[in-house]
Amino acid sequence: MNNLAKNLIPIHSNNVPDIRTGSVISTTFDDIIVNMAGKSIKAKKAFSCITNPQPNDIIICAENEDGMVYILGIIERPGAQKMSISFPSEVDIRADQGSINIHSTKNVAIASKNMNCFSKRAIHKSQEAIISYDNITANGSELQASFKTVRLISNLINTMAKQVIDKFKGYIRCTEDNDMVKSGQMNRQADGLYSMDSKYTIMNSKKSTKIDGEKILMG
Repeated sequence: MNNLAKNLIPIHSNNVPDIRTGSVISTTFDDIIVNMAGKSIKAKKAFSCITNPQPNDIIICAENEDGMVYILGIIERPGAQKMSISFPSEVDIRADQGSINIHSTKNVAIASKNMNCFSKRAIHKSQEAIISYDNITANGSELQASFKTVRLISNLINTMAKQVIDKFKGYIRCTEDNDMVKSGQMNRQADGLYSMDSKYTIMNSKKSTKIDGEKILMG
């Protein structure tokens, strides 16, 4: 009979419940001091608790068999409602079905040492955009751009293309220093007047020079 009594597990226990509530006294890095039933106890944040506790937070805790107290979550935060989310390791956010949407009434900031974006289609639409890079490498099959006004300010521009087609309603080019064009062949055609005005004009041809017109005026 005595042996059977030893194996019996009481239904009612007078032990302190494992799940309790308390308040945060202070936080320093990974050390969190909480107040539970008037006692100051050192606690840790549970792995699944991604919200960083702050002093005066009302929290829910659990105690394991070794007496270690873990903060499972924050029940209430008096005063300011600012929240900081912290992950202990690498994070993978997935939506196997559906979409992931992030909405903010003010700002959304992303700061990272490296950022990769992979998508079949990307849409960026904003009233004003500011882009600043030290180096840009762009590679693709086709580029289409439509702007009312384009301003390019640069010390040096190098353009290499197999074929370039420019079509302008009006074209003005101003070069303060030297302007040099080198090509295998050059053809210029004007439906109206072709005028060239310079202080000095030099034309050199290694072989032939032809000037043809109904009327040629010189002098």
